[in-house]
Amino acid sequence: MKNFKYLLVFLVSLALASHKTVFAELAFHGGYTFETFDGQKAAAVYVSVFNRTDKDIIIKDVQTNICKSAEIHGTFIDKDIVRMKKKKSLRVKGNEQFFFQPGGTHIMLMGLNKKLKKGTSFTLTFKLENNKVIDTEIMILDNKLRKNLLEVE
Repeated sequence: MKNFKYLLVFLVSLALASHKTVFAELAFHGGYTFETFDGQKAAAVYVSVFNRTDKDIIIKDVQTNICKSAEIHGTFIDKDIVRMKKKKSLRVKGNEQFFFQPGGTHIMLMGLNKKLKKGTSFTLTFKLENNKVIDTEIMILDNKLRKNLLEVE
């Protein structure tokens, strides 16, 4: 019976250890952008980010193969004009969440190399300060939803 308890403790420890390696430090949920029209060269992406650790995590870079460059942008008002500015990095505090959202911090895709079609998706890659890479899927939504979202605000 004593050996069985040790075996059970060992198996549970092993399961917990492997469970931790399955999940990334950051979890991404609900990523979306809107379909584009012919010739449109830029689009904004929104996604929720959850830090599953006690430590702050810094996102250093964002990449995707559907555009020339992807950047984290902050939004601010300057003399009654809404402007955007590239952020060099983004800190997600330990055990907290961050929301890339309309009117706030978002991800800009610039130099789109294809039309974004509703009902499809693409991969967005986040590179962290610790050199880890995390991929997430971004859904492309119908532009009619954009209008509905703006009417709610």
